[in-house]
Amino acid sequence: MFEKKDLKWKCHICGAERPDHLISVLSKPLIINGQDCGNQNVRYCNDNDKCLKEAKIFNFIKPS
Repeated sequence: MFEKKDLKWKCHICGAERPDHLISVLSKPLIINGQDCGNQNVRYCNDNDKCLKEAKIFNFIKPS
């Protein structure tokens, strides 16, 4: 049977696969060419200050 304790997620910042309780999600606007196009949800290790700091400036869409 599936249990929540078995969930694992990959951190978008460091790439580590972590158990559910050690991953948090930062929701922030997705801005493209100055337009608000929705939200992006960035997973990060909640026990790693570097991951939290990087999550605040992380964007899935990279400038060209």
